Amino acid sequence: MKKLLCLVLLFCAAFLFAAQKITLGSLFQDGAVFQRNTDIPVWGKTLPGRSLLAEFAGQKIRTKSNAAGEFMFRFSPVRAGGPYVLTITDKDSKAVVTVKDILVGEVWVASGQSNMEYQIGSDWAFPAKFRNDPNSLARRQQREYIAGIKNPGKLRYFYVPHNCTGVRESTVPGTWKYVDAKSAPGFSAAAAWFAKAVQENLNVPVGVIVTAWGGTRVEAWTSREALLTNPETAAMAKEADRALQDPGLWDAAARRKNAQKNLKRDPGNKGFGMGYAKVDLNDSGWKDMVVPGSWIVQKISGNGAVWVRKTVMIPASWAGKDLILRTGGIDKMDISYFNGVEIGRTGKGLDFKSWDQKRTYTIPGKLVKAGKNVIAIRAYSFLHDGSLNGRTEDYSLSLKGSTVGSIKLAGMWKAKSEVDYGILSPRSAGYNPEYPNTPGILFDGMINPLLPYAIRGVIWYQGCSNAGNVHNAKAYQQRLVTMIRDWRFRWGVGDFPFIQVQLAYFDRLQEGVFLRNSPWAYLRESQRLVCESLPNVFMASVIDNGDKLDIHPQDKKTVGLRLAANALHNVYLKQSVIPCGPLYQSYRVEGNRIRITFRHGDGLKVKGDFRKSFYIGNDLGAFFPADTLTIEGNSLVLSSKSVAVPAAVRYAWSQAPESCLYNSADLPASSFRTDNWDSSR
Repeated sequence: MKKLLCLVLLFCAAFLFAAQKITLGSLFQDGAVFQRNTDIPVWGKTLPGRSLLAEFAGQKIRTKSNAAGEFMFRFSPVRAGGPYVLTITDKDSKAVVTVKDILVGEVWVASGQSNMEYQIGSDWAFPAKFRNDPNSLARRQQREYIAGIKNPGKLRYFYVPHNCTGVRESTVPGTWKYVDAKSAPGFSAAAAWFAKAVQENLNVPVGVIVTAWGGTRVEAWTSREALLTNPETAAMAKEADRALQDPGLWDAAARRKNAQKNLKRDPGNKGFGMGYAKVDLNDSGWKDMVVPGSWIVQKISGNGAVWVRKTVMIPASWAGKDLILRTGGIDKMDISYFNGVEIGRTGKGLDFKSWDQKRTYTIPGKLVKAGKNVIAIRAYSFLHDGSLNGRTEDYSLSLKGSTVGSIKLAGMWKAKSEVDYGILSPRSAGYNPEYPNTPGILFDGMINPLLPYAIRGVIWYQGCSNAGNVHNAKAYQQRLVTMIRDWRFRWGVGDFPFIQVQLAYFDRLQEGVFLRNSPWAYLRESQRLVCESLPNVFMASVIDNGDKLDIHPQDKKTVGLRLAANALHNVYLKQSVIPCGPLYQSYRVEGNRIRITFRHGDGLKVKGDFRKSFYIGNDLGAFFPADTLTIEGNSLVLSSKSVAVPAAVRYAWSQAPESCLYNSADLPASSFRTDNWDSSR
């Protein structure tokens, strides 16, 4: 009995000791960086109603914990320097917590999707065979960055791991790390080059909090409360509210079952019975579709079943021989035909696995004839994008067993919708607590735990996931404005600087092609207009710094340095640093010419063929390449023989434009249009 009593007493003592322990917010750890020259909030949790003393940088301040045991100190501004020690003492229990090696300098948050998440040690090169090549650009920049580290103690980062729980969190795991040869590979590459440039220019400590997640939309990073202030996003937030009321969504197995129930199964192959695979079918009335590409983006159909056809000319030497048909992944499943006969299929039911699985089908020689042959593919997508994925190199026809000679199949195909369900967003499968694009979910899990840590500002690289169609691309302006206002209000430090990265070019098939209704062009415009909508919002354009084969370009040094140029000029007021490339300001029609004036246009210059970048529109809304261009100071004067009276100009208006306009700092102009015409005009 005595032994049991002793155990109970020991347990109670341990419980009381634990209860008296002071727990600080996630970011208050040894090696932290605090923001200079501003109030410094420090918060945590202990027992309710405790009297607390905090000491930092010669300051001593008092407070009490509230009824929930939460407390908040606010230290007066401190100049750059350190290291300092933070000590918090519970005056009642004498419990003490100490945080050591704190530096005071510049603190930035780096957020967005995969291109911000891309680390110094990453090498996501496409095709995969080029990954981890010691001579790849990613590896060369990694070695350059590590070799250039001069003072590891003055540059630090805190990495917020993916945190998607469906509830609002107050803490996240993670530690502050010195940027040295060992830790640098885990640092966001864009943020690393940005921080290095800022640290070396200002000669003060710099800390970066990296909170990013690939493939995520801006709505996920915005709080529920802010989403409700925007009519479009309010509907999303309320739909998420309703979805999360379902008890089954909180159980993983039940959630999968529920999602399957809400998805649309293939109703059956009716197109084959209508002759869509036949060689002699007249498909002249079908729509043109660029393959590889999204049939949703190209407005062929929504989710559902779509047929694509291509006529190929087979040389006589191939007649009667087995061939190999290769395609990229088809989202989500396909049935493929050659001259009306099925040659293979991939995917079934509601299986997601094959959406990016490349197809390789053998075509029996008995089907192969010299001259005209027809490839037909029935694709079915029940969620997300509807597309024939991959790169141009993935689509080919070749002799079986041969490694030389092939017929390239990428390009223009004929397409027709068999079943059109409209656009089935992930909401069709139901928002859930583990889906990172549930509205507000990443604010709750990866932003809220950081609030209100003192920061200088935010660098932001996101947008690809909001550029699925023109409507969403145009809506992005207001949605990003909503998020920025939300973050500024909740951080409570006013209109802190927000520097975004304008989308790079991507997509080999559309390289240099003028696309009047390009979603990416409209999203880049939305990014530019956000800078005009809110104070202290800036943009670093990397429109010329993409990879036509890879949505994750390896050159993150250029991204980081252009972000830093923005910060040095606009935030740290170094006027000798040019912050960005030419930005469209105004236009004026002068007879048969049109004049475009730019901000940051000193030293305007043109590289390459401007006729592939500048298009002039007439009053009917038809666009033609410019055929004359004159530089006059910070203006361009353009004309086209095909347009007697110019009504509009569009520059770099496509997903993968050819950028040709630069300023004296060799920084590229943002894409722009002078018109506000509806996309249907």
